[in-house]
Amino acid sequence: MYFFERRDEYKNRIACIDDEGREYTYAELWDMGDALTADCKGVVVLECGNDAESLARYLALLRKGCPVILIGKTLEEEAKKAFRETYEGEYPVDPALGLLLSTSGSTGDRKLVRLSYDNIQANCDSIVVYLGITQDERPITTLPMEYTYGLSVLHSHLEVGATIILTNKTLFESEFWDKVSRYEVTSMAGVPYTYEMFERLRLRSQDLPHLKTLTQAGGHLSEELQKKYAQWAAETGRRFFVMYGQTEATARMSYIPPEKCAEKIGSIGIPIPGGSMMIAEDGELIYFGANVSMGYARCREDLALGDVNGGCLKTGDMARMDEEGYFYITGRKKRFVKIQGRRFSLDQVQEILQEAFACEEIICTGNDTDGITVHTSSRQVADREDEILQLFMDKWQVRARLVTVRYLEEIPRNSSGKVLYSKL
Repeated sequence: MYFFERRDEYKNRIACIDDEGREYTYAELWDMGDALTADCKGVVVLECGNDAESLARYLALLRKGCPVILIGKTLEEEAKKAFRETYEGEYPVDPALGLLLSTSGSTGDRKLVRLSYDNIQANCDSIVVYLGITQDERPITTLPMEYTYGLSVLHSHLEVGATIILTNKTLFESEFWDKVSRYEVTSMAGVPYTYEMFERLRLRSQDLPHLKTLTQAGGHLSEELQKKYAQWAAETGRRFFVMYGQTEATARMSYIPPEKCAEKIGSIGIPIPGGSMMIAEDGELIYFGANVSMGYARCREDLALGDVNGGCLKTGDMARMDEEGYFYITGRKKRFVKIQGRRFSLDQVQEILQEAFACEEIICTGNDTDGITVHTSSRQVADREDEILQLFMDKWQVRARLVTVRYLEEIPRNSSGKVLYSKL
């Protein structure tokens, strides 16, 4: 039985508590979703937030067999419209298809990852096992629902009948921490940026006796923060998990057991239960598991395609493995970076900047730790640094400190005109 079908097993348990303090049992959440989606047919684009209505609609669409595309309510209206025009409606789709997620929705890319019902359940089951999740857990939402990591938190806790504290409050709002205390929150999930904020808010000094588990994914956590949280967790009887995953594998692919976290600094850990990893001859990390997606969709016709991956995912990450079987990412094979927990295509960001500033001499590089560097050989563009930083903030919600504008007299290129990124 899929987790989204477990109405009767947990019907009288509290499934979630929303920002207004309203409690919904599993039965009430199911019934609300059925009512809200009674007229839905075909592929549905769902604007979602961390609220009971969004969760109820999502679960009901899965039950109805309507493939659902999750997008954030804060996504630009133009991008929302494009998703609907491209995908929404009744037309042939593969019957195994249940969920479609964007790998880089923050840049408006309409390429989607096609996830089957079995993909979702397989990853859910693995996460429940290695995190040891029980129905006594009370996680609070710290990540967007449309983000694969945030969604996996919901899936894994619904699977066991736990109670989820749904909130759209941010870490910087007192109401968020009031909820953590009032509802005796037991776990929190975060990307590297979240942990930077935890430090600013002095989380490790707060009196939160019920907080027992912290998880981290969505990019490389600094060695300093991994050491601090691994040590703090060990000293206070808590558990700290560093994890690795991609939307293309539903969510999680590997994790570091808490007892190894302080020892394996910088590692992405070992494969999740049911998964396995190997390093190809060229150094690329390859993952195998039932959670590997069916493939991509770039147009509505692609939704009729079957499983083209066959349980094998070429991650695009270069890696090494130590003598105990722990994996370490050493670089990226393609031009993507993860910052603030979101994946960005440097090529696409570059194209948008070139169009916005009517200049071809804008080249983007970057990494997960330092962010994005905008290189330009145009003095006029370089002098508009404030506008560039504002564009990153307005369009992608990327903070200014993660963007550097650099003027060069000439963009390095080879004899055929291709940019020499290695020199940048």
